Amino acid sequence: MVMKTMSTINEIERVLLRGYYDYSIIHYPEKNKSIDIIARKKSDSTNNSRSFILKVTSSKYVHNNKLVKDLKKMATLSGALPILIDDQVDEEVINDRDKVLVMSSTTFEKVVSGEKIFLLKTRGGIFVKINSKELRKIREEKGMSLGELAEKLGVSRISIYDYEKEDSYVSIDVAEKLVDMFGERILGDIISDFKTEDVKVDDKDLIVRNDKDVTSLLVKKLAGNGYKIVRFNFTTVDLAASRDNRKMFFCIETENVSTSLKKFNEASKLVSKVNGELVVIAKTSKTLKAYEKESFNAYTVEDIDKIENEIN
Repeated sequence: MVMKTMSTINEIERVLLRGYYDYSIIHYPEKNKSIDIIARKKSDSTNNSRSFILKVTSSKYVHNNKLVKDLKKMATLSGALPILIDDQVDEEVINDRDKVLVMSSTTFEKVVSGEKIFLLKTRGGIFVKINSKELRKIREEKGMSLGELAEKLGVSRISIYDYEKEDSYVSIDVAEKLVDMFGERILGDIISDFKTEDVKVDDKDLIVRNDKDVTSLLVKKLAGNGYKIVRFNFTTVDLAASRDNRKMFFCIETENVSTSLKKFNEASKLVSKVNGELVVIAKTSKTLKAYEKESFNAYTVEDIDKIENEIN
């Protein structure tokens, strides 16, 4: 068996450039990173275009639940599509990995160019996305009842009713019959119809480990003010808090100023693409000045109580 070569971030960058996408490449952390690129269509002023949060990876990453979970969390907060680029996946097929879309670079290029992708692979097999509204419209135009269509397809009347609901998938056999009868406009598009989940609070994210832990102090403060809390382990921000339409991202100082500035600059790129606010937490008043000099909205650990003004 010939193994396919893995795409690089630079190759995906070229795809985005050709598709006129505004994007940022995230360079922090250097290892075990859950997000490589965040992108949005440049010409989108109507908010109709989908944003992408991308990880360019190998199949090894796909099976790392913790990294995938981190990617999914950011997508949920931003409303962007969480996408893993894995060239071991068949072309023109999207794999469903717990509501994360796994596809080859070739398939992603088709997505960027606006082509419909309608084949979805799950643990149960490969299914075809159907345009439910179009199916009902054509059936009614042809004066065909639910029962008549069911008989032609060899399925139950209830199945046809289900097909005409939103987010409907059918077997390849049924899809082929529908295309023969009604044409390819009956085929749906996984990307345009993909729905990100609402922000859900993981009880583990609310655990206060100890009173001196910076993240725990933030969790107590934010949760007490009605924010939904999301912790991150494999990207440049450490914590996110959302309430109504507001999204705040918190980035905690690391081992030294130089590394912290790199982390904060990468966090700024990420947060700006998801319409969020970035707050930096410094460990000392001396380093605080260094971050304020770089125009970061910064607080020391001792001043976390002052964040009250930010979050209300």
